[in-house]
Amino acid sequence: MESIACGQSIARTDWLAREIVQIVHEAQVYLYQGGTLHWISSAQVFNAQGYQWDNVYDVAKLPAVIGSPVPQPSVLPREAVIMTGFPDVAVSLRKTFVIDAMKSNSNQVNSSYSGTASVTIVNNPGHLSVYNGSTWVSSGSVPVHYIHGQATIQVQGGSSPWGTISLKPSSQETGNFSNIQKIETVPNTTHQVGWRVFTPQGQPISGSHPAYSSSSSKTFVIEPVNAAGNIVTGTMADGVALMADPALTFCPRALTVCNTIGPYYLARHGKSFSYSGSLFESGTPMVFEVLPSSPSMAQVSQVTTGSGTSLSLSQPVPLMGTTQTVSGVNPNTSYTIKLQLFYAKGEPLTDLTTLSHLVPLSFTPKVLNASQRSSASTLGPATMGQTHIQIAYKSGSTAQVPDVLRLYGVIMSGDGVAPPSMSYLLYLITNVF
Repeated sequence: MESIACGQSIARTDWLAREIVQIVHEAQVYLYQGGTLHWISSAQVFNAQGYQWDNVYDVAKLPAVIGSPVPQPSVLPREAVIMTGFPDVAVSLRKTFVIDAMKSNSNQVNSSYSGTASVTIVNNPGHLSVYNGSTWVSSGSVPVHYIHGQATIQVQGGSSPWGTISLKPSSQETGNFSNIQKIETVPNTTHQVGWRVFTPQGQPISGSHPAYSSSSSKTFVIEPVNAAGNIVTGTMADGVALMADPALTFCPRALTVCNTIGPYYLARHGKSFSYSGSLFESGTPMVFEVLPSSPSMAQVSQVTTGSGTSLSLSQPVPLMGTTQTVSGVNPNTSYTIKLQLFYAKGEPLTDLTTLSHLVPLSFTPKVLNASQRSSASTLGPATMGQTHIQIAYKSGSTAQVPDVLRLYGVIMSGDGVAPPSMSYLLYLITNVF
């Protein structure tokens, strides 16, 4: 409760008429009602009830027993954001996240707001659960209690890694879906599961310890972390971008040009970057979510027979994407094709088992000229290894033509009018058989 101006001490009959009392030199203010005093816990509660500051009267001592506090106002915060920074929780373990109530037309915390609102479980394919004050639930809404503009919510990881839950805090901005936060279950391991942003002194950026926007740039560091969010020896090689939260009022999170930083390529070691958050109001609290990027190209690294013999491969040729040739393919024979994925500057992905749940690595392989053989060649579905994608290839009957194999593609979404298009394709052309 903030300090308020108080009137002089007066007789009991006077303050009973006024109903609002305060002990001299103390901050607590009470509503007298029905022989009981009710604490007015904040300025927001006081104003919401229509009380007047000049109607508060000093008393030497409280004249009645103290009952329940005056109820919090039913009004929701203008906007609310789950400030994660590291939106991951280990398998079956629990983690507390901070929720900020924002000021009207501002990205700053409304520290005068106190009240009870809710968080809705929008989607929960990963079977995570949220504590509702008495039990753990996996659907519906849970109450959250704001004090001075902040609330917390407890999330429990699912029984298996890489499942997600999507949470949306209630607010007056009912049509804003940019504040939906996805939280993911990660393996309960001391080894690296992802990346997190820290200060140069090693303090993790989180809802409890956010960065703050300013006119000058500040240095931060992206570090490899384990399931607990602690820095560990890096094992991953990722292309990433950073999303700065909260989303700007005038630029929703979906318009990533406003608050996306990067891209960066991280190869097992931390990387520093500078950021000011100048598009935000000065003093806006911020966290940084690390978002893995999709690969932009692929290459056939090996074609082997069932006995492990490698066939001869050509170097990639930039033709309608990337095209390679392979020789030594015989009819009616099984082979294994291995693909290596890369980012735009040729940096390799080396941790597909971790990234495949976050970015669209899968693509349905296809034999483009299968109809030319009486017994068609086939390609099995792609499977993820640690460093490569593997595709089973069974050559068909003899037809004295090569097989043209479309092995991988990066899909670009359509604009709602035209169908989706392929921005990159990988082809493998065999010898004639």
